[in-house]
Amino acid sequence: MDKNLEKKMPSMTRWCRLCSLVFVLLFFILNVLTPLTADDYTYSLGINSFHDVVESTYNLYFSWGGRLVTHFTESFWSFAGKDIFNIANTAVYCLFVLLVQFHLMGKIKFNPIMFLMISIFLWLFVPVWGQNFLWLVGSCTYLWTTTLILLFIVPFRKKYDDANYKLNLLLSVLFFFLGLLAGCGTENAGAAVLFLLIAYFTVKVVNRNKIALFEILGTLGFLVGFFTLVLAPGNYARQGLLNHWGSESFMALKRLVGVTLIFGKDLGFILIAICAILAFDLVCNKKQKLNKFSCFYMLAAVVGAYSMLLSPSFPPRSFFIVTVFSGIAFGHILLQTEVKLPEMIKRNMKAILVCGLIALSFSVLNSSRNFIGVYLEWNNRIKYIEAEKAKNNFDIELRAPIPVWDKHVAMYGLRDISHNKDEWPNTDIAKYFGLSSIKKIDDEWETMWFK
Repeated sequence: MDKNLEKKMPSMTRWCRLCSLVFVLLFFILNVLTPLTADDYTYSLGINSFHDVVESTYNLYFSWGGRLVTHFTESFWSFAGKDIFNIANTAVYCLFVLLVQFHLMGKIKFNPIMFLMISIFLWLFVPVWGQNFLWLVGSCTYLWTTTLILLFIVPFRKKYDDANYKLNLLLSVLFFFLGLLAGCGTENAGAAVLFLLIAYFTVKVVNRNKIALFEILGTLGFLVGFFTLVLAPGNYARQGLLNHWGSESFMALKRLVGVTLIFGKDLGFILIAICAILAFDLVCNKKQKLNKFSCFYMLAAVVGAYSMLLSPSFPPRSFFIVTVFSGIAFGHILLQTEVKLPEMIKRNMKAILVCGLIALSFSVLNSSRNFIGVYLEWNNRIKYIEAEKAKNNFDIELRAPIPVWDKHVAMYGLRDISHNKDEWPNTDIAKYFGLSSIKKIDDEWETMWFK
């Protein structure tokens, strides 16, 4: 790094620190503007105490699936309230970005430039950003569990980089429970980490490296959690219900083509392809050693995508772990290549940063219009429902669905109130508000937010 760039870095760091703070504040505000959506109503029903949270988690394990961590957190926040969740979700987002930074750089220390770059990357390239980060059920299912996974992998990464790294006995025992939680998050994320661990221990065995106690206990915990997840009785009941709703049972070839097409559209495929090219150039042309953890991340991304072959459906939000691992792999290899920026870019770093932030601000402003519109209409719904209940009218008709065009809004791609009062989510929304029934009517949207 030249001296002129070093002189610019402190001011850039200050700017990025401020921008990072603004982005975190924006993330919190967007949480506040995000109403309950779809499954949020379902998980809220019958949750009036912590005992209900535990009982609901137990029942869901036998009726819906083995995602114990997500079922517990979803039910818990339904009990604790959306307001507290908004704060907790913002804190988990910050931890998540810091963990991504660690897996890129191998350092825990907060780096405002990297924090901002990672946040921008996620904002631009996560296919359904709102579902993964703001939707209560979606963030508990994907953001929270992925954060646990990235935290779980940290000691393995540190051990790989430093053979002398170890955890004391107490932390090694606690690491078993962290592995347990990381293992029973979501199926394709668990499969991704499982193959990452297989690759990790294969390298250790081939190199005849000693295996530390925390590696053994953590892996055992993960395996217990993962098999608890995939062998849950509720998985069979859930698959049958999905088929009942109309999800066809794909043949193997059709599933393969379907997942490949989605993976091809997802940024993860592009990043993996670039990673392969950069790794080849690094090893074959530059004659440098490639950090094998880059390969572990790539393997995890590919397995995370193709493990969806076992699922009756593969919505875009399920590819969140693919985007995360492929992004980490790309950044990790890119840092190893030590690509030098052109002098023109170095001289105009501040101007480039300002232009980038201006471009990002247009995206945020466009999204904000949809956020505000959804928030206002949702509040109008509540006022209308309460007014009708006061008139002893418990069969409600209202205009729906709320128009959503931006992927950053949690309702994007999710089901809203429909014509049939007897189908989901109408039934659960009616129960949530203490109604006999609720359904949509066709009406024009005359608010400026939806034009």
